[in-house]
Amino acid sequence: MKVLCSGLNVVDLLVATPNRIKVGHKNECEKIVLQGGAPAGNAACALASLGFETYFLGYLGDNPLSVVAENELKRHGVKDDLLFFRKEASPAVAIVQVDEEGERTVLYSMENYIPFSFLDIEDSQIEAFDLILVDGYDTEINLHLLRVAKRFGIPTVLDIEAGDMETMLQMLKLSTHPILPLECAQNITGAQNAETCLSKLSDLTEGQVVITDGANGAYTMADEQLIHQPSFKVDVVDTTGCGDAFHAAYAAALLRGLNLKDRLEYGSFYASQVAQHFGGRTFLPNHKFMEDNCPQLITD
Repeated sequence: MKVLCSGLNVVDLLVATPNRIKVGHKNECEKIVLQGGAPAGNAACALASLGFETYFLGYLGDNPLSVVAENELKRHGVKDDLLFFRKEASPAVAIVQVDEEGERTVLYSMENYIPFSFLDIEDSQIEAFDLILVDGYDTEINLHLLRVAKRFGIPTVLDIEAGDMETMLQMLKLSTHPILPLECAQNITGAQNAETCLSKLSDLTEGQVVITDGANGAYTMADEQLIHQPSFKVDVVDTTGCGDAFHAAYAAALLRGLNLKDRLEYGSFYASQVAQHFGGRTFLPNHKFMEDNCPQLITD
């Protein structure tokens, strides 16, 4: 099955930051890791690791960040057919500071980042995919992809965290499987608890809405009944990329025909494995790992 992922392309520099830093002096860190990052990029790597023919849509340029971003995608098996060269283009860059308690602080720059233009891809190319996953950042191209997918009946997974309210509402309406964190759901609906947020969001879209809430798990509604998937209890090292991993695994489970409850469990388990490692792409379970560790959720 073919999957297209589209959204912000980022290179992450992850730093295990000591709690006590001497400002103005050199400070030794336990580890510093350079990886690709961002929601759609991480999801593409996870989907490729799970055995899907996965493509990432974006621009790369003539600079070191582009080299890292491309190599990181290829390292996990993501196809490069839809990575277009524009000399001046560059991925965004983020410094992710993870302290000794696991708290993350992110510093980022979008300098020289160029959002992808829908003029550079044909609708016939989009039609060839079995699922499309988009984030809420590169809104012009991702709204276009959602509209084309709706026309062709292609399922879509939306990873949206924040943004302009009108744009978020458009994306929610178009997506068949919008997945958003509780804070974003609260901002959109004005409600506080997950159940009320889900009820209000269901009035805005025909899609199957899922709300994630970190360690509290994930929530959705079916037949007007709340479904809660608790998070798996593991020794968390770093939560970078865990949400992205959930989205990717949910998409994989959808393509493999799992029911709604099992999709939540599959996504939650997958994210819990990523959380046990430093960096969002350090360990992305493959299909065999998932077969061995949660065979009850595999329906090939």
